[in-house]
Amino acid sequence: MTTHEPLVLDIYTAHGCCLCDDAREALDPLARELDLELNWIHIDGDAELESAWREQLPAGVLAGRKVFKYRVDPDLLRRRVLQLRS
Repeated sequence: MTTHEPLVLDIYTAHGCCLCDDAREALDPLARELDLELNWIHIDGDAELESAWREQLPAGVLAGRKVFKYRVDPDLLRRRVLQLRS
C-alpha cells in the first residue's frame, strides 16, 4: 500500500449557485476515489472573496493551482492529482 501526502481541494462556492450544486455531486465520489479532502469555501459576505471569485463559481484550487471553474473535469482532476503524487 502506497502512502501519500493528503491533498486538499479548495472549492469556492456561494449559496444559490446551481453550478456549485453540480460540482458537489461530481466531487463527492471523486474525493473518495482520489483520497482528497474537500474544503468548501463560501464566499458570501466576504467582499475580498466575492471580488476575486464571484464570476468564476464554482472554482477549485489544488496545491495553489486552479483545476476547474464552472464545471468539474474529472479526468483533468485525476491527472493533476497523479502529477502531484508522483
